[in-house]
Amino acid sequence: MTDERTVLVTGASTGIGAATTARLVAAGYRVTSLDIKDAPPTADAHVHCDLSDPASIDAALASLEGPFHSLLNIAGVPGTRASETVIRVNVLGLRHLTEAVWDRIADGGTVVNVASIAGNNWRKRYDRIAELLATPDYVAGVQWWEEHRRDTGTDPYTFSKEAVVVYTMMLAGKGLSRGIRANDVGPGPVDTPLLPAFTQQVGESQMQWVIDQIGRPGRPDDIAQALVWLAVGDHDWINGQHLIVDGGFTAGVWGKWVDRASAPASR
Repeated sequence: MTDERTVLVTGASTGIGAATTARLVAAGYRVTSLDIKDAPPTADAHVHCDLSDPASIDAALASLEGPFHSLLNIAGVPGTRASETVIRVNVLGLRHLTEAVWDRIADGGTVVNVASIAGNNWRKRYDRIAELLATPDYVAGVQWWEEHRRDTGTDPYTFSKEAVVVYTMMLAGKGLSRGIRANDVGPGPVDTPLLPAFTQQVGESQMQWVIDQIGRPGRPDDIAQALVWLAVGDHDWINGQHLIVDGGFTAGVWGKWVDRASAPASR
């Protein structure tokens, strides 16, 4: 495909990715889906892609041309998966795909990554994150993880999403010369097929406590609204930002209207 209104979306088959794809198609964009799962019904084209395998990423991209208006990296796995798989999919696969397709993103285009509110505290581990992101390729990244996974200071999922936030900021500088803007969205709890896995990861009582603070879990379309706006919306100078979309939970923590001491995890 060579239509400059074509958008690449990873993880488009379900949840947030499917909602985002539906919005993009409704806005007149051609969506090429990259997913390990079956094609979403609204996508114009679908290519099988396993982000845990760099060869699969390369094969998927070899079948595509460009230019692409935007790349939306939505695919991800929860912390209930094996730690190496979490890092492969959430960080190394995302990075490998983005770097491989970079020259096919149109000047003035966008990259939008999905992080998480779990990535909010990236500053605490910036040096370690920078070490991982300084690895030259996918294989070296896996090796770094094997050597350092026990001394990152947090769980693999949190570390992976913090790395996405930092990588987004790095992309913001890389894209300046071509007018490519890179931003990420940090969702709170969202009612998708992955919510039970995230609930298992943090604990049922803790997850329910978070949801109770903001009234309801997010819906896939809540996050899709932000993703589509950052990808193709009317803005020119938003770059390198971590946009938290969590119904106000993070604001509540810092604004003190959420009492963290009442959280099950703090007891």
